[in-house]
Amino acid sequence: MHDLDLPELPGNIPNLSIEQLRLQGTLGAHLPSMPGVSVENYFMGNRREETTAQMAAMGLAFEEDRKRAIIMRAKMRAEERIAQRYAEGTY
Repeated sequence: MHDLDLPELPGNIPNLSIEQLRLQGTLGAHLPSMPGVSVENYFMGNRREETTAQMAAMGLAFEEDRKRAIIMRAKMRAEERIAQRYAEGTY
């Protein structure tokens, strides 16, 4: 019979899983921080405060949209009245 002894494998076999290949070269690549600039200035520290501010902004947007809808309905009714008078010949 033939001798089927395999040669010794190298000691350091890299992990070739899909996740490791996808993350290869991205884990250690952090940008240097800019002097005098803090990331915390752009985010709120408290999630409750952030949610409250977002809800307040949504409330303002809803109120503006409601007022715009009222004005547009009034304009549409005025245009319909003018068109009705024009059709009746009393304009």
